[in-house]
Amino acid sequence: MLMTVWPLMFGISLIMISYGLQSTLLGLRAEHEAFPAFVTGLIMSMYFCGFLVGCRYVPQLIASVGHIRVFAALASIASTTILLHGVFVNPVVWIVIRLFTGFCFSGIFIIAESWLNKIATRKMRGKVFAAYISVVNGGVFLGQFLINLAPVEKIDLFIIVSVLISLALAPITLTNTRTPNYKKPDVVPFSTVFKTSPLAMAGVFVSGMSSATVIGLGPVYGNMIGLSTPEISYFMAIYILGNTLLPLYFGSLSDKVDRRKVILGIAILGLAISVLITAVPSLYLMSFFIGGATTALYSVSITHMQDFTKKSQIVSTSRSLILFNAVGAMFGPVISGFTLDYWGTKPFFGLVGCYMFFVICVASYRTITGKTIAQERKKKFTALPTFSAPTVFRLRMEKPPADVPHNSGDNPAP
Repeated sequence: MLMTVWPLMFGISLIMISYGLQSTLLGLRAEHEAFPAFVTGLIMSMYFCGFLVGCRYVPQLIASVGHIRVFAALASIASTTILLHGVFVNPVVWIVIRLFTGFCFSGIFIIAESWLNKIATRKMRGKVFAAYISVVNGGVFLGQFLINLAPVEKIDLFIIVSVLISLALAPITLTNTRTPNYKKPDVVPFSTVFKTSPLAMAGVFVSGMSSATVIGLGPVYGNMIGLSTPEISYFMAIYILGNTLLPLYFGSLSDKVDRRKVILGIAILGLAISVLITAVPSLYLMSFFIGGATTALYSVSITHMQDFTKKSQIVSTSRSLILFNAVGAMFGPVISGFTLDYWGTKPFFGLVGCYMFFVICVASYRTITGKTIAQERKKKFTALPTFSAPTVFRLRMEKPPADVPHNSGDNPAP
């Protein structure tokens, strides 16, 4: 089965490497061009704004013209927009471009995850999902080190990102696997999800704010405290490593004890690390734990929501949570950019601590007043990357769709 999906996995890995490289590259180039940190934060937040718009409208495009055509168009636009960053070094232009980048990447994720959902049989879905998560996290991790290949003030690195996205087109568009049928995503209003679990909503929102703060402005912070470009790449890569590894521990723990207490523990860890990171010289070690805390908070919060959700509603409810996470991610870089401009680097991780303190308050209250889920009713924890689209849960939770001919004209012969 994994041999069947390798073209998709290879294409996704190139996309994620480009994602990891461009996030760090844009922050460093903006700092080199003396953009105010607030403006850089606004640029980074536009990605998530575009991401939300893409989640809303890309499915309509897929229904109209088919997966392959939409994927090719979005990848082509994403490849072009990154080059425009290097050609037009202007903050207003970058804000607009970043909006288009977020739109394109959300569509790319939606199509790739839908395709994997189509290919995976029920027996192999767990392995395919695990492979996908590894490819996503591994790609973002590797992308950090490519920042050392050329000076950030030149266009070379933008060209590398563009080439990676363009190369990802080949294995995906040339695959001989039938494209999936379009399925209109269910939408659960945020108000309904909030009534089901305020703690889960608070957790994913704060996780979005915290992770976007570090991913978006971590390179700017590193530059401001005097780290070299290689040191910044290590700092960001170790943060991504924490994203990948630490949630597995907290997820396993949350399957055994009350998830509200686990969320409380994660938030306490995040608060403690955000305080220590300004006092303890071991920045790399601290970045590992802050990365792990933000992503563990995200995954455990979503799983906590699933404990209160009927099986038939898990995908749609989780989709709403992932979108709410993106809403939080829109605010994180803007707030942290403003802080860097007016108060310097010391409060940078203090902001993450403030966000975590909010979760501590909500988790403490819900631990006392909220409903306790019986152990036999709890859903199994699922580790999720914060870089994927809402369709990732279709791959994990749903049965493979029936093989019905598609009428868009982009299905290769089986």
